[in-house]
Order: sequence, then structure tokens, then C-alpha cells
Amino acid sequence: MKRIILAFLFSVLLLVSGASAQWQDVGKLNTWTYKTISRAANNYEDSIYLKHVRIAKGNGYDRLVFEFTGGIPRYLVEPSKKGSFENTAEEFVKVGGKSFVYVNLQTLPYPENDKDDAKIPSGNQHLPVFNEITEIEWFEGVRDFGIGLNARKMFRVQEFTNPYRLVIDFKH
Repeated sequence: MKRIILAFLFSVLLLVSGASAQWQDVGKLNTWTYKTISRAANNYEDSIYLKHVRIAKGNGYDRLVFEFTGGIPRYLVEPSKKGSFENTAEEFVKVGGKSFVYVNLQTLPYPENDKDDAKIPSGNQHLPVFNEITEIEWFEGVRDFGIGLNARKMFRVQEFTNPYRLVIDFKH
């Protein structure tokens, strides 16, 4: 019985330490990289909503913009080897491209009505690097996206205010 209790306590400790590590600030902002970037919310309000998602070609990069009201949420931007992402329903969501990036945003409540939800661009965007963005899931405030690129390229993550934006640029 003692072994079962100790095993349970060890498992809980392991889960708690892993969850807190996920939301430490990792990587440098505004620097081209192939590595994971994450940030704990530094200007967090009670209700941060995703307002717009935009994609555009810039000078030497393709840009993905997540615009928010109320601040910038916790986020994780992480390269992925696969273009198939599993959601909590154990379904696989595929995204087009040859190289992939996973984006996790937390905690984003559901809007009070559907018309207030951000529209996510769909399909191939026909840009030099950026191919497609697909929403993997929106569950209990966690909103996950798969990003498909036409080739493995460096990216940079930036934060802007007025309005609040999380910007991910993909180098040409």
C-alpha cells in the first residue's frame, strides 16, 4: 500500500513540475531561430480574446499575426516534425506543407457569441514560405494551431501592444 501511495505522489509531483516548466519564458523574442519560444502571460487580464488572425507577405518574410483584446495570453511556438496534430478527442488534424510549427495559446475563453470569434484563414495561402494555418482544437481555454510551411525556415516571435499582437515571421 505504501508503494502505491508513493508512486501516486511521485506521479502527481512529476505532472505538477512539468506543467509549470511549460510556461517558463523560453527563447529570445525578435530573434530568428529554429527553437521553441514560450512566454508566460506578462500582461494578463481576466478575459483575453482572439480578435483577428492575419497572414501577409513582408519584405523577406511571411507574417502570421494573432491579434487579441485584453493582453497577450500564454503561448508556445514550437517546431514540429509532423504535419498531423492530435487533439484531445484523439483525432488527427492535418495541415498542408513540408515543415510544421505548433502554436498553443492559453487561456482564451469562448466568446459570448459566434460572430465575435476570430476568423481563421483557410487553405493554401500561396506565399513563398507560409502554406496553411489549421486550428487543431479549442478546448477549455486552450487554442491550438498547426502551421504548415513550404520548407523548413527560421522564424521569429514578436509581441506588440496597442493593439495586442503575437507576431510570427517566417524567413524567405
